[in-house]
Amino acid sequence: MPDEIEQVGTKLVHQDENVRIWTLELAPGEETTIHQHPCDYVYVVVAGGQTETVNIDSTIHPGDDRTGDSVYHQAGPPHLLRNVGTTHYSNIIVELLSTGK
Repeated sequence: MPDEIEQVGTKLVHQDENVRIWTLELAPGEETTIHQHPCDYVYVVVAGGQTETVNIDSTIHPGDDRTGDSVYHQAGPPHLLRNVGTTHYSNIIVELLSTGK
């Protein structure tokens, strides 16, 4: 496991040899820093809303996550997540470390 852990969420809440778990909190209009997931991950929506995933190549993928949704993603290109809605957005990210590089 690398010494430097990429900040993919707001707060790292658990880490062991299998998973790394983050909380992610975004106020309306707020966005994450550009980051890249080093492995596949699942996120579970705690407080749903309208988001945009903006890839480093400027492609934008709109999202309409509902509370309780769970979404699996493979490790992919650098991106940021932006809350484009009018309410607080929150999810829990579970990085599956065995799928990492």
